[in-house]
Amino acid sequence: MKRNIFLLLLIGLALYSSAIGNPVKNRVVKGSVSCNGKAIAGVAVTDGYSVCLTNNKGKYSLNVDPESRFVYLSSPAGYTVETENSVPRFFQAVPSDNKKNSTLDFQLKKTEDDTQHGFVVWADPQIKSAAEAEQAKEVANDVKELLKKYDSFSFHGMGCGDIVGDNPSLFDSIKNMLTPLEIPFYQSIGNHDLRYNSRSNEASADVYESHFGPAYYSFNRGDVHYVVLNDIFYIGRSYFYIGYLDEKQLSWLEKDLSYVEDGKTVVVVLHIPTALSEEDIKQFSYSNISKSVSNKNALYKILEPFQAHIISGHMHYSNNVVISSKLFEHNISSVCGAWWQGPYALDGTPKGYAVFEADGPNLSWYYKSAGFSKDYQFNAYAVGENQEQPDFITANVWNWDPEWKVYWYEDGTRMGEMEAYTGTDPAAQKAYSDKDKLDYKWVSALPTRHLFRAKPHSSSAKITVEVVDRFGNTFKQDL
Repeated sequence: MKRNIFLLLLIGLALYSSAIGNPVKNRVVKGSVSCNGKAIAGVAVTDGYSVCLTNNKGKYSLNVDPESRFVYLSSPAGYTVETENSVPRFFQAVPSDNKKNSTLDFQLKKTEDDTQHGFVVWADPQIKSAAEAEQAKEVANDVKELLKKYDSFSFHGMGCGDIVGDNPSLFDSIKNMLTPLEIPFYQSIGNHDLRYNSRSNEASADVYESHFGPAYYSFNRGDVHYVVLNDIFYIGRSYFYIGYLDEKQLSWLEKDLSYVEDGKTVVVVLHIPTALSEEDIKQFSYSNISKSVSNKNALYKILEPFQAHIISGHMHYSNNVVISSKLFEHNISSVCGAWWQGPYALDGTPKGYAVFEADGPNLSWYYKSAGFSKDYQFNAYAVGENQEQPDFITANVWNWDPEWKVYWYEDGTRMGEMEAYTGTDPAAQKAYSDKDKLDYKWVSALPTRHLFRAKPHSSSAKITVEVVDRFGNTFKQDL
């Protein structure tokens, strides 16, 4: 008898140890999604692996993967979620009690008609210190002033990663400076937001997720479906990483988009660009393994049924890539310019952010330099001001894409389009040439492809540069 009792105790102890040491398999989380007591049907709910929709009573039931940390929803058009210190609370942590069945309910907030709406995009504030946080706050104040001019628009923010510069203690500083904007700010993770020196990629997003929630998710505004992805893959050594989308996310994205009708506008936000150029799309290069997404074609394939825009950061310069007639990548320049060392990014783009406006499914956009009017869209240099092109007038058109036109005038006569060339921006070159004034001696102006030149016929002529963006907006500068 005693021997049998002892065996039963051993078995019970083993089962108990297993239960507390391993997540419960086949765990079910149930709940409801409602707004002011009214059930909301058709809302996508996910654990980051599977996706389900709420029924006509606003109820859902989800088989949660043992590795899931969150259950979260893709808020539908016309609704949003509560915001806590700038962070939209669309997620809840999976209960840690290891019960086989749990309940998580979600509350939505009704919004005004959001068919017309806007969003601002921050890339790479990358603050490392309290002093740099103060500089970032100046850019946040610029956003706040801009939003005052959009009274009729609902707005949200999107972050393209590198929220901090390897200093997670400053996450709260970013949240605090964005809170006065009074808009939900959806962040993505960057390589400088990781928890490094863990042994593998799986734990690298833990600190980020403790502040901002899941590292990949989606939501809806008006006629646009938004997706945020984590394309940073930490290889488990020092600060090394590659641009890569793991199968878990790709599989989830397919399920998420299965509930989005073909032809819809989809905006994908991530940190590392998927494409640096047409050459980067055609031919993979190991030299770009940390600069662009190595398995980009898998993402492009998933996005084929949609009118899609990819928005990225990471490079600290401006670069637009037309991947196909239905897919456009916006690589947004850095909020910090060149790591807060001066007023420009490495390509001469002033520190700032992007602004997008949605009118139904149609998007328009512009780059907003902090401290300048929205009409400040290029910088032009007279003959002799650009040492690389001493006999030419030159212009840096930072948000250029192939639909833009860059004209020049001599004594009021349009002489034609300026010639595109690759070179360095004179203002950026001057700002970062004196290394004694820089905290980071490696900062230097880099070559860019959005420069243009023309050779005047007369040294005494009046010169005007005119730039026309893809939406027909015209900007001029007299030299």
